[in-house]
Amino acid sequence: MAEVIAFPQRVETKTFHFDEKHAFGEIGGLMLSLVQEQGHADGHIMLVLLGGVDGFLPLRSFAPSPEGFEAARAAGEMALEILAAGHTNWTE
Repeated sequence: MAEVIAFPQRVETKTFHFDEKHAFGEIGGLMLSLVQEQGHADGHIMLVLLGGVDGFLPLRSFAPSPEGFEAARAAGEMALEILAAGHTNWTE
């Protein structure tokens, strides 16, 4: 008798739209940005990395407040410096 192989069921796909709150820049084809879900001013601010294998990689979320935005910008600036140092070392 033949063995029955169960195929995984399809998972529902949801599409989210984001407003870019701050673009840090691009290094080696990767872009670092702060985004917030479109139409959700009370939603968290996310530090995301765009590009690479995953395409969209959320790194960290921050509170939707002025303090959260400042913390997100500081974290983004540090992450950009780290990416720049890593990219310099990888390309040499």
